[in-house]
Amino acid sequence: MSVNILNNVRLPSYDRRLWVLFFGMALNQFGMSIVMPFISIYLYYYQGVSAGLVGFAMFVSSFVGAIFQFVGGEMCDRLGRRFTFILGLAILITSFLLLGWAVGAKANYGLYLLILCMTRVATGLFRPIPNIIATDLVPSEKRLETFSLLRIGQNAGFALGPMVGGFMALLSYSSMFYFTAITSSIYLFLVVFFIGDTRTCMPARRFRLTDLRKIPDDRPFMVFSVLVFLVSIVYSQMYSPLSVYSKGFVGLSEPEIGMLFAINGIMVVAAQYFVTRLTDRYRLTLSMGIGVMLYALGFGLVAFSHSFLMLALCIFIVTLGELTYMPPQTTLTANLSMEENRGRYQGISGLTSTLGFAVGPLLGGILLDHLPGMYVWLVVGAAGVACALSFIYLKKLVPPDKNGSYILED
Repeated sequence: MSVNILNNVRLPSYDRRLWVLFFGMALNQFGMSIVMPFISIYLYYYQGVSAGLVGFAMFVSSFVGAIFQFVGGEMCDRLGRRFTFILGLAILITSFLLLGWAVGAKANYGLYLLILCMTRVATGLFRPIPNIIATDLVPSEKRLETFSLLRIGQNAGFALGPMVGGFMALLSYSSMFYFTAITSSIYLFLVVFFIGDTRTCMPARRFRLTDLRKIPDDRPFMVFSVLVFLVSIVYSQMYSPLSVYSKGFVGLSEPEIGMLFAINGIMVVAAQYFVTRLTDRYRLTLSMGIGVMLYALGFGLVAFSHSFLMLALCIFIVTLGELTYMPPQTTLTANLSMEENRGRYQGISGLTSTLGFAVGPLLGGILLDHLPGMYVWLVVGAAGVACALSFIYLKKLVPPDKNGSYILED
């Protein structure tokens, strides 16, 4: 199946850097997805940390990552894509080596929190860069397609990682972190030898805090960024809160939880390209609104799910929403930016998204500690509906020539 899909993929053939990013993201996400769904489970069930404190750890580390998404975007514009990429990956490798050591040494909660923050610093620095490089390299009419295909590469790794992680967790949690350090090292090797700086416009002067005052003047982008934050709160329930709920309330094992998350990755690999081809005729805001409504439906159904198959159906629906929502989000960010501030706009979009991923697990953990499980997911579903309806307002703000799959010519 995957081979047939890749045969139909039409990444621009003139630049091998996009293919390097495609395979590098797949490898890196494979390693990351081995460990990320299981960190919360490890802290909650094997370290005795409460769900609220697990959510707090995810909140603090994600908040730090959000700040560094913005820092990474600015560094891309001013110091170069390649330098920022390499720095972020080097920090990531170090942090996973430390996490593997911390598990073996049975470290305390505070040390885990510190190292988790370090991983988020790293991902904050390099995560926006593939999309920034793609924006540099491809014409505007190819952006939506290219962002979709890069997501296929990223999720090709995610399709297998959680299942491998589920079985590795039964053997040794330390080995999971060490293995992820190895996959990240290979990604670093690819960047060092195959990715150069793709900046097409150098900043006229150094960054000043006063530069940030101009951002609120772009009202469509500011409203869009707020919506990205709110949607990310909803979507982030799929990881830490849903992992804890699946094991503690439904009674699934780690391998079963890994298989649940693998559904997400497999669907993206198998269907992202074709969903994008179906939806690229519609306004970006419409596609995003439909995607978020599917989030609401999928998470709301978790309230009535008490088996692996029912939770698998919920993941299926949420992933349909992701396929519809994610590429247009990245494309609209690129369309609203200009050559000289691509890094900044992608960084701000990443900041608001990551802030949502910071707040989401914290709220989810608190709700799981204080509400019956059923009501938690009804609240999440209702929040998703409210976010979806808000895209009607955003459509009125975004100029029509920026709200398509490519920037229309006058």
